[in-house]
Amino acid sequence: MENLESEISRSLTMNRSQRRQQQRAEKKAQQKAGTYSIDMEMIQPWSDVLMKVKLPDEVVDGMIEITDTILQDPDRKNWGDNLAGQIADEPLIPHEMMQKYQISQGGNVFEFLMNVVGEYIKQCSFQQATRQDHDKVAGIQWLTQMKSAWVVSQWEGEYNPIHIHTECSLSTVMYLKVPEFLPSTKPERDDDGCIMFIGAGHQNARLTRNIIKHKPKVGDFFIFPAHLQHCVYPFKTDGDYERRSVSFNADFINKADWEKQQQMAQQQQQAPPPIQGAPEKLTINTEV
Repeated sequence: MENLESEISRSLTMNRSQRRQQQRAEKKAQQKAGTYSIDMEMIQPWSDVLMKVKLPDEVVDGMIEITDTILQDPDRKNWGDNLAGQIADEPLIPHEMMQKYQISQGGNVFEFLMNVVGEYIKQCSFQQATRQDHDKVAGIQWLTQMKSAWVVSQWEGEYNPIHIHTECSLSTVMYLKVPEFLPSTKPERDDDGCIMFIGAGHQNARLTRNIIKHKPKVGDFFIFPAHLQHCVYPFKTDGDYERRSVSFNADFINKADWEKQQQMAQQQQQAPPPIQGAPEKLTINTEV
């Protein structure tokens, strides 16, 4: 994670002078090679970004241990009534359980997952920005908040219809256990057990895609906008085997905006009290 962040920060936090020096050096090298120097910039402000991360084994093992404890608790709180899935067992995960599970790289599982969410937000911000705004975007500090988190203990025949997530900005899913599925009746369309993301692009567009299907593997972790439609296909197994995943919703805010909100709230609390003895209701005198 640290190597990823340092590599991204080196490439995106160069000041304007350093970037121009690098561009001039590249242009001279191209002229010597007898090639043209063409300045190109890909700007994708309209696209929803889907981020796929391979979780470390230590984090996967930790989440399996946490979810084992929850699924064995007879008093677990089932969150399924608030969800779209046709799945019987979807209990809530208390944040404290993830915060208490320490990992060898320092910190805990909760902090690790939220750091990955923070990286997703940064990358989305850079994608929206034009080149001239990169320095400004690089200086933004983002605050993240995990909202509800739950286990999806999915068994043969259970599924999630097309849905979105509400009352949040982002959503996630990570895969902890994936059984071996029976072969599909149509091998050329092996959708069994897939998660499908449905974007806003036109289905006949040649340079964009509006549907992505993925057959998950243990350790796959997806982060995506909460408004992005998605669904999960049912599967068949040779026996009674569980596919287990964890999802959580998240919100984020620019730290500077959050500090302004806190300052305004504090100023409102310090506002002078209403005039003593003022009438509860004001009447308008219409007499001339």
